[in-house]
Amino acid sequence: MKCVTDIVYDPRHKLELDLYLPDALTADACVIYMHGGGFRRGHRSHVEVAHFAQSLTDAGFAMASISYRLRTELDAFSDEDQAHIIAHVERTQKVGLNLTPNLCGPAFVAAMEDLSNAIEYLWVEGERLGISSRKLGVLGISAGGIAGLSLAYPPRPWVRRVSSPDAVVAVSSAIIHPWRLGGNGAPCLMFHSPQDEIIGLGNAQLGAARAQQIGSPVTLIETKVNGHAQQIDEMLDGSHADGTPYMQLIIDHFARLREDH
Repeated sequence: MKCVTDIVYDPRHKLELDLYLPDALTADACVIYMHGGGFRRGHRSHVEVAHFAQSLTDAGFAMASISYRLRTELDAFSDEDQAHIIAHVERTQKVGLNLTPNLCGPAFVAAMEDLSNAIEYLWVEGERLGISSRKLGVLGISAGGIAGLSLAYPPRPWVRRVSSPDAVVAVSSAIIHPWRLGGNGAPCLMFHSPQDEIIGLGNAQLGAARAQQIGSPVTLIETKVNGHAQQIDEMLDGSHADGTPYMQLIIDHFARLREDH
């Protein structure tokens, strides 16, 4: 595996990504890794990042680990967008999701926009960087997964302003705008613990139930791993004690990025 660090993908907000590539091959698809931290903390160089990158590059993918804006406040947006964000927070709570406002408010929207900008950057610069396809997936952890899932089915005011991924894997996350699900969005695979005290399983189940009702390509796997952050360790270990090959399931999901390539 080789890595090109500190690539500026958004000069306006001084945001960078680190790109991991297979040693001897041109990557035929790319996965964007988006760290967790409640849209308040976290970094693209956390210790687990290189381990995920190794697994993905071994499978022939590139992986771009991105920084994104944190702790974004409401006043960073126009008056019109502020009204949309407030309305979305209220609706998220009304449909039964039990989440802190920070996970569906302005900091979330800023992160979703940044993820979209990273996708657009890689569309333009990917071939120069060693990626032969415009197919892009998102691997999001916790808050990062929320942003990835939402970008696959974006809030209506942002539909024409953002670019969506071709596949999403979300770990310890939830679909926070389940009313935006549809039948033609990106395939999404969610992993969630029955004992997650940060983002309760019921939040993930609500979105998965809505997806099943209307035929959206969203799959929820309720893991046998207790806890929130503990999910990452099991992914990296390859399989749980019960033999579930979590990392292989992630790689298999992203294999669809190679279809029609």
